[in-house]
Amino acid sequence: MMSAYLPMMKSAAIVSAGELGMFHHLAKGPATADEAALACAASARGTRALLDALVAYELVTRDGDRYANGAFITEHFTPSSQPDFTPGLVWTAAAWRMTADLTGAIRRGGPSVSLWEETAKRPELGAAFAKYMEAIATVVSPRILDAVEVPSSARTMLDVGGSHGLHTAAFCARYPQLEAVIFDLAASLTTTPSLLAARGLAERVRLQPGDATRDTFGGPYDVVLLLSVLHNHSHAEGEDLVRRLAASLAPGGMLVVHEHFQGAAPQVFPSVFDLTLLVETGTATVTSEAVEAWLARAGLRVTKRAEIESVGAGAVWVAVRA
Repeated sequence: MMSAYLPMMKSAAIVSAGELGMFHHLAKGPATADEAALACAASARGTRALLDALVAYELVTRDGDRYANGAFITEHFTPSSQPDFTPGLVWTAAAWRMTADLTGAIRRGGPSVSLWEETAKRPELGAAFAKYMEAIATVVSPRILDAVEVPSSARTMLDVGGSHGLHTAAFCARYPQLEAVIFDLAASLTTTPSLLAARGLAERVRLQPGDATRDTFGGPYDVVLLLSVLHNHSHAEGEDLVRRLAASLAPGGMLVVHEHFQGAAPQVFPSVFDLTLLVETGTATVTSEAVEAWLARAGLRVTKRAEIESVGAGAVWVAVRA
């Protein structure tokens, strides 16, 4: 029981502290439980219990009656963190409530209400998810960029599901000859213009709201980014998406795919992520064999495979149209 109970409560304590803004408050300096409670609009009793649990898990330190963030929290969950993953904790608080229905999702084979249906009803949920994805992209985007070599002849790029714009911004910064289109649902593009403007890319990047399962993409494009998108679709939708994106490529154009591929033997992150998809979207991770078959049937040849060496960071594939 302790192998289930103690990790559960550790996660719960970290997530609650993130939701309350506790780590951000302690980042300003050591504080008593009463001071932290007042700043975070929480009870003194509850705050003391939370902070003492975090001390026990060696995430927060205590000197007398004053508490301070430990090294791990300072590195990852405060305003000085690069990036600050607090949006991930806020999102996990919402995901935690969905995960409470995991048994039901296992029995049904999917969620009673999908994540996308829920975010359509609750904009704040979509905003929390978008901020979390932006934090992840801050870490992963440079690694994807390093795994891909865009030819100097490339001029046009399409980023499907690009929402926050960080991937497009990174590619455009490294390859100044590129002009790009970010394609995503309208609700996912609300904060993108400000990011592009801040990076001086407003004139080089165009936003195209749409539904990737049915809308056209335009083109032809020299580069197409399909980063962490396929697992949000059924396998039939995924193959159709790959086929339509291949058709949007110019001859010699490249499709860059980033995914969390499921291997022949269960691995921790892809397998746990599969459970998350089951309860949130009803979709599933894809195997490398399936994606390779989709690419081949779409007339694309895989020229590079690169694993990103970090838990949950996935792999990057580059495929080229003949």
